[in-house]
Amino acid sequence: MRWKAIYAFGFTVAELAQLEMERARIVIRRLMWMLNEESGGMAWGVGEAFAEALYNSEALKKEYLQIYVSYIWPEGNYLEYPPAQRGILWGVGRLSQKYLQDLLKISAHEYIILHLSSEDPLVAFYSVWALSFFKELIDFTPLKEKIERALSLVEKTLPEHFFFDGKSLKVYKPSDLKALLSK
Repeated sequence: MRWKAIYAFGFTVAELAQLEMERARIVIRRLMWMLNEESGGMAWGVGEAFAEALYNSEALKKEYLQIYVSYIWPEGNYLEYPPAQRGILWGVGRLSQKYLQDLLKISAHEYIILHLSSEDPLVAFYSVWALSFFKELIDFTPLKEKIERALSLVEKTLPEHFFFDGKSLKVYKPSDLKALLSK
């Protein structure tokens, strides 16, 4: 249900952007406030919904992509809480499916790499998954040890994970992540 709601939210905000861009901006700014630690809450699913809105709207992507990625930049709007990082890392992977060159221009892959060393298995999982989209564009050789460490953590603690990969809802296993990296 959660992933369907995220997908529907992204589609709806993108439609709103086509009709009334300023109203869509208000929604995006509300998401940004929810991601702000000063808001006082934990914005479950907000990182994912924000990404899905950008994925479905070129106009929103142009305005907010760099801000979105800044949530995993240590010098940006960095989110320290691993559950919040998960949503943003999933979102960067999702956005990579459509806007890979734009993400490369703002060095999003460098910030994904920083999260490979996370002790949180889902942060490690989403980092490897998101980074897999960059495999044709960057040299993974210097990252081999970090990727193997992340995969090892995932294998030990997360035998499978159910999520929306941009095409369908499915269960991913560590072997699926390895296969993505080797394709």
